[in-house]
Amino acid sequence: MDPQLYEKLGLFYLGRQLDGAGQPPAQPPLLFKSKDFTTHAAIIGMTGSGKTGLGIGLIEEAILDNIPSIIIDPKGDMGNLLLAFPELRPEDFLPWIDPADAARKEMTVEAYADKTAREWQEGLQGWGQGRERIAAMLAATTMTIYTPGSGNGVPVSVLSSFQAPAAEVVGDTDTFNALVNSTTTSLLALIGVEGDPLQSREHILLSSILIHFWRQGESLTLESLIGNIVNPPFTKVGVFPLDTFYPQSQRMTLAMSLNGLLASPTFAAWLQGVPLDIQRILYGDDGRPRTAIFSISHLSDSERMFFVTTLLNQIIGWMRRQSGTSSLKALLYMDEIFGYFPPTANPPSKRPMLLLLKQARAFGLGVVLSTQNPVDLDYKGLANIGTWFVGRLQTSQDQERVLDGIVGASEGKLDRQQVKGMLSAMKGRQFVLTSAHLDVPLLFETRWVLSYLRGPLSAADIKRLSQGRPAGGEEGATPMNAVVAAPVPAGASAGLSDHPPLVAQGIEQLYLLHNLATEQPAFEPWLAAAASIRFYNSSRNIDIVEEKTVRLYLHENFSTPDWASAEECPCPLDQCALQAPTNSRYYPLPETVVRLKDLGGLARSFSDHLYHNSRLELFRVAALKLESRPGEQLGDFKVRLADLLRERKDAEVEKLRQSYAARQKRLEDRLDAAMNRVEREKADVVAKTADTVISFGAAVLGAFLGRRAVSATTVSKAATGIRSAGRVAREKGDVQRAEVEVQQLQQELNGLGVEVEAKALALADTFNPEHYTVETFAVKPRRSDLFNIRLALLWQMVPEQVMPAAS
Repeated sequence: MDPQLYEKLGLFYLGRQLDGAGQPPAQPPLLFKSKDFTTHAAIIGMTGSGKTGLGIGLIEEAILDNIPSIIIDPKGDMGNLLLAFPELRPEDFLPWIDPADAARKEMTVEAYADKTAREWQEGLQGWGQGRERIAAMLAATTMTIYTPGSGNGVPVSVLSSFQAPAAEVVGDTDTFNALVNSTTTSLLALIGVEGDPLQSREHILLSSILIHFWRQGESLTLESLIGNIVNPPFTKVGVFPLDTFYPQSQRMTLAMSLNGLLASPTFAAWLQGVPLDIQRILYGDDGRPRTAIFSISHLSDSERMFFVTTLLNQIIGWMRRQSGTSSLKALLYMDEIFGYFPPTANPPSKRPMLLLLKQARAFGLGVVLSTQNPVDLDYKGLANIGTWFVGRLQTSQDQERVLDGIVGASEGKLDRQQVKGMLSAMKGRQFVLTSAHLDVPLLFETRWVLSYLRGPLSAADIKRLSQGRPAGGEEGATPMNAVVAAPVPAGASAGLSDHPPLVAQGIEQLYLLHNLATEQPAFEPWLAAAASIRFYNSSRNIDIVEEKTVRLYLHENFSTPDWASAEECPCPLDQCALQAPTNSRYYPLPETVVRLKDLGGLARSFSDHLYHNSRLELFRVAALKLESRPGEQLGDFKVRLADLLRERKDAEVEKLRQSYAARQKRLEDRLDAAMNRVEREKADVVAKTADTVISFGAAVLGAFLGRRAVSATTVSKAATGIRSAGRVAREKGDVQRAEVEVQQLQQELNGLGVEVEAKALALADTFNPEHYTVETFAVKPRRSDLFNIRLALLWQMVPEQVMPAAS
């Protein structure tokens, strides 16, 4: 069987099964269906239990299965994912060796690096993994360490904008209220205000402002939020006048506190960097999945809470815009949940986390929470967690808490004593796996990870790792508080005039102002054009209207407009001023414009240009009858294509599993009966058959087809070779008939495996996105689809620092 078949079938290779005593008598690899993580998972284990290794191995499997991940990393361990070296050379490990570790081993750093490289090579080989798997992982994703509030990794623009949530979120009252509440609470926590949603005036005022603008689809910046605190867009709060409920002098105190954030050099890094756009963080422009690690170990407790809450809210907004699916679409992994999801307190992060646990499954988002202590988790959320990985625990009280949680959440399906027996004698890297998707709990050992587990990364380590590495999601990243100056065209060297040029009354004049302090603002001339373009196609259910606003600079040699070279106008014409400030100065107009009586002729040329050149570009995969939505980017369409194919593959795999499950069960029942007859004659048969090496093929069939019991004995019997059966049978002449039957049944099981493998590989190949061609086509407007055409002479204020000196 293809050793990589499990990757093609959406199976995560997490380790190998152990017997009840924690021993590995050649037990089968543990393969877990990726789609089962949509019911969420929890990893619990004390320091040294191997919890971080299991988490990193899980993310590695997601990468190899082309599933993007967002990782919240409060401790700095998850950045080890970037320490993956396909060549496994000592010099690759050398920069990351801790000299103190080498000294404790009485070795030089170079010798310790050589030892570590050999250890990793041997460890991977012992777990059936090679260098090519590391290379495949690195080729499948872009891994980025984001550092909100810091420039050591990729900075994240968090405070620059309070983005209006999607219409789907606003329309869901509970979700929308939870978003407003957690956003307000976490923002107030940054300035040391513990605002009660029902009693705090600060909380009520901020919530009301957010609700007002978000319901209108308008985003807020921190500056505009501060301005609206001083002058809110409403006059009453409840039944009380605004100034009675919260006088302006007291509102100014709140505004000044938030302004202190904006003015503080410490918070400058929060205002610049990559926008917190979850789609762009999870996927590249080409649709390729990404792995995003948000390292927050450098932040204070209040800053961590603010960022985690903001990130969770953004994920909820992204999630609600996705189509429903039963397949795993993305992973959210939090390496240490302590303080963010407690059983009694209600920090701002708790409500969005609980909302994700309740709703994310329907959208294919799997949540994995990791913690050292079971007391860190709110047990109300346990019913929403379908899979538990429990490692070595500190005390017997911790074991009892875990037993209460997972056995209680199983609704009587798990045997308390059986699980307790597994928990009592575990070693490092050993975990008990209990899941709603398995019949019985399993004891397993985690596999060797592909990445070098160096330990927590320092700020300097993150900076070194981020330098020269392509970072995901940096498109459009600009400092929020930067002033983007309008360019001064080459023709702007002529003298300025204190009076505007005279033009015909039929020419509309508008003024584009900047918030720049200057006593004599100067204006340069542009020709602005706006139009509404309707794209209509009844067969594709397309009927949208695009607003287009462009401009051309009116240089001194301007004669006829070249609309193909026009640039986007900085703002809609309706938002421009109708008058210029006093003491304004003006650059001259070209003679061709001065002589015009109106802009009608130019409007017709603009309309002609739009008719011949406007296109609504769409993408399609003809074989699937799948087409992009208006405005959908190619990368996002490819993401949707991959999601559709994964979902269809999972559905076909399930059909294949069901079609073979009955045949498998009948063969296993007959094999059990035959083996039992042999056991009655020879007591050591079970021991001998259990010693047979279990192949990846048997494990893949077990995970793929499903087994009525996942015990090591059952899997061992299914994978026992003909030679083993024959050797047992020859020990007693009166079991020759059992030997023949066992051989025949084993051959039938082997034949079943070959048959399933061939069909499964064909399925994986059929639903490979690389085998589907994405075509581009366009919807064109009719003449009647061009309307609201408007042209104007646009005077744009020139920033003083780039304005040419007046002659």
